[in-house]
This record gives sequence, structure tokens and C-alpha cells, in this order.
Amino acid sequence: MENDFPLFESIRVFNGSFQNLALHEKRMQLAQKQLFDKSVFFDLASFLNVFNPPQNGLYKCRLPYGEELSVPEFLPYHKKNIQCLRLVESNNIEYSLKLTDRSSIQNLFDQRNGCDDVLIIRNGLVTDTSYCNIIFENEMGFFTPQNPLLKGVQRAFLLQQKKIETAIIGVDDIKKYSFFYLINAMIPLEEAEKTPIENIF
Repeated sequence: MENDFPLFESIRVFNGSFQNLALHEKRMQLAQKQLFDKSVFFDLASFLNVFNPPQNGLYKCRLPYGEELSVPEFLPYHKKNIQCLRLVESNNIEYSLKLTDRSSIQNLFDQRNGCDDVLIIRNGLVTDTSYCNIIFENEMGFFTPQNPLLKGVQRAFLLQQKKIETAIIGVDDIKKYSFFYLINAMIPLEEAEKTPIENIF
């Protein structure tokens, strides 16, 4: 039953190799602790390889889980073409866990009004788009909001590698940047589109 698996992870699989598994594993165990007050030890690599991941090309491994792990699904991945973002505000939005119930996010996405996606503002601060963390670029470097809705795995990896920094970014701060990039577990920074900041409305 779906209620037995209220959480999920999206894991990048390229030519049969799972990416950033240690960071996914850590996030899953923290989510289990937060939701169930327990975390189950598991070896994610060993578990996933039992299901014979595709050996050629780029796939998304969608893994539902709760207190236990469910059966992963491997889906061919094609990046969406996101050219413009619409600012939408929701001071009550909460999505710190990667929940299968994304209705609150979907409600905001439905307000994109002709844009490809939304950029969610909470209490005056920039957070995330509907399915990506955002990175801003100016002459000082690359910056990502200090308090995103969801602390993504690719974001964690880039922070770990010191390729990006966190910053408190309000709506009025957006104009201090020249470009933005959208990243998630499936889209590393080097594959993200470099988009002019003027494409945020």
C-alpha cells in the first residue's frame, strides 16, 4: 500500500552506476528518524543492484520507502526544458521530507501562469522550484538559498565540494545575480542550463 511508503528517493543511474548513494542513504535515514522515530540500517548499493539496473544510458531510479524499502522503478530520464520561472508565495509551505504526496507543491506549480515552473517564496525568502534546488551566479560565485524547502542531494554534494555557498536570498536580492541554474539528483550543475536572471518573473 502507498501509505506504507510515504517517502521516495530519485537516484541518478548512468550506465549502470548509481550516483551519490551515500548522500541518498544519509537523507533516507534522517527522514525515517524524523517520520517514524527510527532508522533502519540498509546498504543501498547492495539493495538496488539486486534489481538489475539498466547498464546503458541515463535513468531515474525511483525508490519508494517508509520504515522499509519498496521495489525501485527505473525510468529513462529526459531533462525538462525550463526557460522561465514565476515567483509564487506560500508562507505555510512545508516539504522538508521527500514525500510521495506532493499536492502542496502541485498547487503552487499550477500558478505558474505561462512560465515553465515556479520559484517558491516563503516568508520573503527564495526557496526552491517545484522539483529543483536553485543556484544563482554573479561575479562573486555560485550561491544557493540557505533555507530551501528540500535539502537536495546534488545541493549537498556541491556544498561538500565547496563549489557553491549558501546565502540568505530575499526576493529583492534576485536582481543581484546574473544567471540561475536548476539542479536536482538527476541534474548535476555541469548539465544544468545557464539561464538569465531576467527569466524570473
